[in-house]
Amino acid sequence: MDSHNHQAVLRTAEALGIQHVWLIAANDQQLKTHPDKSNKRNKKTSGKKITKNCAVWLTVLEFSSIAACLEALRENEMTIWATDLSPQAEPLVASNKPNELPARLAIVIGRETDGVSPEMLRAAHRRVYLPLFGFSESLNLSVATALVLQRLLDWFPEVRGDLDEQEKQRIREKWHPQLVSNPTQAAQAEPWTSGRVPIRPLDDLRREKHEAWVPKSVRRRERKMPEVRERLGKRKQPESEVPSDGSQPDKKE
Repeated sequence: MDSHNHQAVLRTAEALGIQHVWLIAANDQQLKTHPDKSNKRNKKTSGKKITKNCAVWLTVLEFSSIAACLEALRENEMTIWATDLSPQAEPLVASNKPNELPARLAIVIGRETDGVSPEMLRAAHRRVYLPLFGFSESLNLSVATALVLQRLLDWFPEVRGDLDEQEKQRIREKWHPQLVSNPTQAAQAEPWTSGRVPIRPLDDLRREKHEAWVPKSVRRRERKMPEVRERLGKRKQPESEVPSDGSQPDKKE
């Protein structure tokens, strides 16, 4: 998948509480989770704008080919559900809701341009799709990912955070440096990072006071706007008065 697509999927997955995201390069295209040296500043800035740095909270695996990903899925004994629009696909609707989710489930979602590969579809244990009710035939990758995951998580909320204790501890150790920046914060976080306090999903983002997030550069420009308008107003010279009937004023000899 292309860089912008996979960056948006990472942000979507993190927001929904998904921990593991596997990415497959499209054909011979190299994944750019870390920007290359060419035009490094622009690529790094672009990626951060899309992901909001959420990738540091995820466990991301990258594969150079579909075959390599399939091999890993089989080694991990994963059940594969792939999104598809063929007649064999089943709708993800309430009347077709499964009784339970497989213990180890991989949801495979392809790019809007070409969808899931034939190779992955042949390996899938189940093909699924979300019915659409407008004229659009498909959704982009990030939107499709969000809707499919949200549908399944609404049906089976208990799977969110369903990790074994060893993995939880590894995640604590990985997240700890990202969460604390001084000894005081480290001491406050110790009960959580040590495992004495259980990890619970963040399910309520409401707060007493919430201000719109605006980039600092935009805030600076907004603060300067009155001053800029005033300067522009002073620079602008009044034009010669024109009679209301549109005729030109008589020239003085």
